[in-house]
Amino acid sequence: YLKVQSSPAHCRLRAMEDFFKPTLAEYQFEGRREPIEQALAGGKEAWWRLAQLLPAVAQASGASAAHEASLRGEAAFRMIENHEAVLRDVCNPSKTHNIKGKPLKQAELARVPMEGAFYASQCMREVCRRLIGDKPGADQCKEHLDGSPDASKVWVTTCLYLMCRIQAHKDEMPGRTPDYAYNAVFPMRAVLQEVAMHAMGMGP
Repeated sequence: YLKVQSSPAHCRLRAMEDFFKPTLAEYQFEGRREPIEQALAGGKEAWWRLAQLLPAVAQASGASAAHEASLRGEAAFRMIENHEAVLRDVCNPSKTHNIKGKPLKQAELARVPMEGAFYASQCMREVCRRLIGDKPGADQCKEHLDGSPDASKVWVTTCLYLMCRIQAHKDEMPGRTPDYAYNAVFPMRAVLQEVAMHAMGMGP
């Protein structure tokens, strides 16, 4: 899933600085949105640790167990690689424009307030961790709710938003490019539902 560099001894992941893409100028067409910028900066190491867990493995728990590792890995990789754009979209405060300043689609979907960006990023990482499966190092990447009502509400809102927002086929949202390969959407939606239930205290 990740680009590697070859050496006589081994292959290694490319450096963290090369893995994360620079912020696009279009993302700040209305200026910096500080809660989102802070969540992105503060979560960089955690996202990098998740990236190093890829690819997904066959052994998995909960909702992930019903889905093939290759599809779970595809879903996790897409979110890890594009987590900045996803977080900005989840926390987009505009009612009229998307994160690049274009007319907003699916404006009816409830988004997370910017102030919840830290919790939204946490939630996204936990979804990816579960998709990757049960492998060494995964427990160290586990995200925990802090017990506050705000955290739980943001996790649930993030999951519900993404369940409706992600797209596998062009007919689901005409005029918008699908986010995932068709079959990779199913494990993503299943784990999003599981994490939402967890945030509501109704599941692991």
